[in-house]
Parts: sequence; C-alpha cells; structure tokens
Amino acid sequence: MIKKNIDSYRQKNGFSHREDSRTRVFRQKATGVLMTGLIAGGLLSGCGMKSAGETFGMKPGQQLTVIDTDAAQKQVTDELVVSSIDRLGDVYARSWLSDEELIVERQTRLLIQNVKTGKERILTPGRQAPQLLAVVSPDQRHVFFTEGSTRSKYDIQGYILELSSGKVTSIGKLDMTNEVSWSDENDLITGRPDGKIQLIGLDGKAEELSFQDPNRSELMSHVEKVGNAIFYTGSDKQGYPVLNRFTLNHPQAITIAEGAMSFAVSPDGKSIAIEKRKWNTSEPARMIILDEQGKEKGIVGQGTLMSRGSWSSDGSKLAFSIYDEDQQGMRGLYVFDQSTGKTTPVTTDIQSYDSPTVWSPSARFLSMYQNISEGEKQLNQSYIVEFKRK
Repeated sequence: MIKKNIDSYRQKNGFSHREDSRTRVFRQKATGVLMTGLIAGGLLSGCGMKSAGETFGMKPGQQLTVIDTDAAQKQVTDELVVSSIDRLGDVYARSWLSDEELIVERQTRLLIQNVKTGKERILTPGRQAPQLLAVVSPDQRHVFFTEGSTRSKYDIQGYILELSSGKVTSIGKLDMTNEVSWSDENDLITGRPDGKIQLIGLDGKAEELSFQDPNRSELMSHVEKVGNAIFYTGSDKQGYPVLNRFTLNHPQAITIAEGAMSFAVSPDGKSIAIEKRKWNTSEPARMIILDEQGKEKGIVGQGTLMSRGSWSSDGSKLAFSIYDEDQQGMRGLYVFDQSTGKTTPVTTDIQSYDSPTVWSPSARFLSMYQNISEGEKQLNQSYIVEFKRK
C-alpha cells in the first residue's frame, strides 16, 4: 500500500495532490524510518484537546477511539452523528455540485451522479478525450476539469466549464507536478515549473503574481489563496519542505511552518492544517492546526502516512485519513471539530493517504476514494459518508 506506482497515481489523480520529487524522496525516506517503530507521545496538546495518555486505550465511543465500520455508523459524539457510509463502486469521487449531485470519474469519463437515486449523466456531452480530474468552484457555477491524450498520458489540458451554459474555456497545457485549485469563485491558482505562481481567470487568461522568496523552488506543488494571502509549499536552504506565506500588499514570502509536507487553509484564513514530519527520526507524521501566522494551536492526529486535510465550507470541521503501521494507532477517516477541539473517528475502512477528502456544500456529506485489491484486481473504491442533521 505504501509504495504506489507513480504513473498510475498521476493518471488516477489527474495530477491533483501532487508531490514534487524532493517531497516524494522525503516521504519515502521518512516512511522507511517510521516503519521501524512509532512514538506515541505528545498528542493533542492545547486547544482543549486531550493528551496521548487520555487518548489511547479508551473505550469505544470516546474521543479518538479506533472503531470498525459498523460501530462508526452508530457513532454518537457531541457534534457528529454518522448516518451511513455507502460505497459507490469502481469510480473516483471527484467534487460535489450539491448535496445530491457528485461528479465522479469512471473509465476516463466525468459523470454527474445523483447520490440519492444513483442516476448519472455526462458532465460534458460530446467531448471524447480521456477525462481525469474535476473540481467545482466555491459558488457551484463552474467546474475546472482536465483531459488527457491518447498519445501521451503526460499531455494534460485544463478547461473551465460554465454549468449554466455548457460553455468550455481552455486554460492550456498543464504540467504534471503542480496542482490547480480554485482561489475563489472567479479564479484558479497554481504554481509553475519555473517557481512562479499564477491566477487563471474564467476567460482562461493567466496573471503572474509577483513575490520574493530567496529559496524559491522550481517545483511548487500546492498553492492556496485566501483573501490577499497566498500560501504555498516551499523549501528552506537545505531543501527541506516548509510552508510559506506572502500577501499581495507585502510580496516578501516568510516561512510560517517547517517540515510541512502538505497543508490546507480554512476558508476564513484563520486556521491552517499541516502534515508535519521531522527528517531522519522515527516520529510519526502529525496533523497540526496553526493560526494564520503559523502559531501552533494543537495536534489533532498522527500516523505513518496521512492525507491532506480538507476543511468544510464554513471552516468548522477538518477531515483527513490516516494509515498507520501501528495496529493500536490512529487508522482510518477522522473529523476534527474546531468548536469542541475533538477529533472523531468515522471509519477504519478508509485509510488512503494519497487521495482527497471532499465535503459537500452543506458539510452533510464527505466523499473519498482509494484503491483496493480484490484478488489480482485493483479497483477504485469511492465512499460517501453522511452525517445526520442536528
């Protein structure tokens, strides 16, 4: 499970959630060390969160208890009640259009699936090229999607679909190492292979952002913009991963977190979830919540490998999954609630660290996918978690 085929992974994700070569080497080396033995100390300090001694070995139903799927479906906490966990079959769940409609990819075609009725329709009728990734804009009016080529799987083109009219606008060829995401309802944001950052408007035109970084990396795999602040994965002088931040008014980049393998900024920009690792140690990766200046609020999870966190649209909850070599450690899908400071286990069935967890607009549903083995076959298994209304 740990050693993925890189080409297969890139095709699966349409270069989403990409790691650059330096980050990939760092992760592989860290994983090799972590597998020799994990340290379970110093978990969940601050922000009203509990310590490791209060976390492990607790009874089912309490905070951070690892439970099976059946138990997860009946799990009751102060904030979250899991209503159901459904499997969609051999598809990749991509992005939500609404609480009822989810964009999925099946056999290189993007479809809109009604999760209540199971009915499907084609997202872009008439287009024939292999389709990979789809991300819905924050206002649910546009979809960024990618298409590949039958000539080369490394030839990826990006497009913006206007849902109301069906109009498709090209944004040109995309490289495989830099993720493209929505910065707001009107612009996409992405890093470039030359270490630059650009915004791409709904008309497909790109605008380069000016900023200064003395250690600017040629590979900038993930960039996010919240208001005037831009966050991105960079490198320190030794080439180790860091989280950097600059603003449009003050373009000098500063480092706000070291050892940040991945990050996710809440919609209001006040909280940042990072996956933090220490080089050449046996310590597990930790999911840490920071404020906008990089001050640590607390640790909400730890394990051998973990997915990038995903914030709900109101910024109140963070979803992430963990794969842990330690059978007694945190394993599966978790949701952290900022209002209570609690991390709640959802299911141990989902332990994929290299695919995104996506909230529906109201945060009533979560979707995620992972590769599973059935005999000699590899299948793309997607899941939908539904939470009960309060």
